[in-house]
Amino acid sequence: MSTIKPPPFTRVIVLQFTAAVVIAALVGVIAGEDKGVIAYSTFLGGLISAIPGAYFAFKTFQHRGASETEKMIASVFKGEAIKLGLMAAGFALTFASVKPLAPVWVFVGFLVVHIAGIYGAYRLTKS
Repeated sequence: MSTIKPPPFTRVIVLQFTAAVVIAALVGVIAGEDKGVIAYSTFLGGLISAIPGAYFAFKTFQHRGASETEKMIASVFKGEAIKLGLMAAGFALTFASVKPLAPVWVFVGFLVVHIAGIYGAYRLTKS
């Protein structure tokens, strides 16, 4: 076991989930007709980004230290593959089973939360 501490990636995860809630609430407040549908569609899109992103982060930082290099690399590739699969499944399940739905707002929620994750990871490298 390594004594190297993992980066505080949980901050990025919290940022993404917070962004999902905030963007859904904001859109729900300013939307015109069908506020509820637009708000939960946006929230579901945010979750489609945040949940797989959280899985990837935990999988990526599962191993640390020079002696764990091969395991680290394998975890990154496995984590990314599963993350993409979870995103695809999230979109498929959402579009197949949630009615009524505002599809554009699902993608808006996804993009906002995804960008929040990228920004959070960037800020993590600068601290």
